[in-house]
Amino acid sequence: MAAKKQLITLIERENKICDLAIQHLTNRCNVFEEKYKLSSKDFYRLFQEGKMGDEQDSFEWKALIEGVNEWQQTKEGVKELAS
Repeated sequence: MAAKKQLITLIERENKICDLAIQHLTNRCNVFEEKYKLSSKDFYRLFQEGKMGDEQDSFEWKALIEGVNEWQQTKEGVKELAS
């Protein structure tokens, strides 16, 4: 029974880590959204189509969006462990 409680505690901790990472990266994306008056979703689509240029901001924003997506996938994996 102690092992199950420890596992639940670990899963809860991992879920909180995912939430914090997602929030941090999302906040950083919001800065770009405000600066360029463009949603991250629209930016990413345009970037993938080669329409956003080669500026440093574009590559940083792209990496942030991909980071959010990766942490969301990790959170889904943690969620599956909990069920």
